[in-house]
Amino acid sequence: MRTRRQIDADRVTVAVLLLITQHVGRPCPTHRDIRLQTGLPKREVWRFLDGLHKSGVIEIEERAIRPGNWRRMRIAGGRWTDWTDRRVKKRRYPLKRAERSE
Repeated sequence: MRTRRQIDADRVTVAVLLLITQHVGRPCPTHRDIRLQTGLPKREVWRFLDGLHKSGVIEIEERAIRPGNWRRMRIAGGRWTDWTDRRVKKRRYPLKRAERSE
């Protein structure tokens, strides 16, 4: 049976706060950026950020729904990061074939 690796909450909290501070006025850090900076496993990132949000350490404002949402964050009472930079691909619809009349 696999056991979860222990998360050093204090170290991760400091890393998140530092990351938010560095992104003030710039696009909000992406899920990948947060994961690389904090060392959190993929599945724990949102859970950890929600915990910080509920405890009042950070504020998160979101538009739409996860995972393809726009988000901005700030340290409680601080300055906001800019909205997440989304590089959404334009969907290409197949060209309709001209129907042949035979």
